[in-house]
Amino acid sequence: MNVQIVQREAVTFAGMSYYGPLTGEGWSSENPIGQLWQRFNSFFDDTPAFSQEQAVNPGIGYEVSIWSEDELQESKSFYVFVGVEVRQLDGLHPKLVGKVLPATTYAHLTPKGKEITTWERTFYEEWLPASEFRLQGYGDYSFQIQAYEDGRFKGLGDLLQESEIDVYIPVERAE
Repeated sequence: MNVQIVQREAVTFAGMSYYGPLTGEGWSSENPIGQLWQRFNSFFDDTPAFSQEQAVNPGIGYEVSIWSEDELQESKSFYVFVGVEVRQLDGLHPKLVGKVLPATTYAHLTPKGKEITTWERTFYEEWLPASEFRLQGYGDYSFQIQAYEDGRFKGLGDLLQESEIDVYIPVERAE
């Protein structure tokens, strides 16, 4: 697994969110995350003024997972946000929520093909414990960002093999 440590500026997103457990099969358009993407993509396609006027790059969709280890252990619940980067949150459509993530140090990786469905286990169980880094927490919460760029992410099923995504996970040096 090739992981690079990078600095990123704060980023502002607009999109839709879900809180609860992940049910159903992993990568599926039928589970809550797949349904969330479908809702957002439908809004995005039906609202060209938003995509053209507010999205920084309408060709990149983002999925942000936010979790607390305690909540995850107790209820298997976590937050998932999907959306696009926007210039500002002023005038945000009422169907959308905004999210501003801080400037920080990130572990960056680019899983490809089947690795897209397995990178989390490899990163969190192998790479992170063996590295000189730990997750950077925000109170009791951690988060990760997945970027799905048109032309690089082809889709699910057989198309996954031809796909790649970018992943950013906030880290800090372990003491």
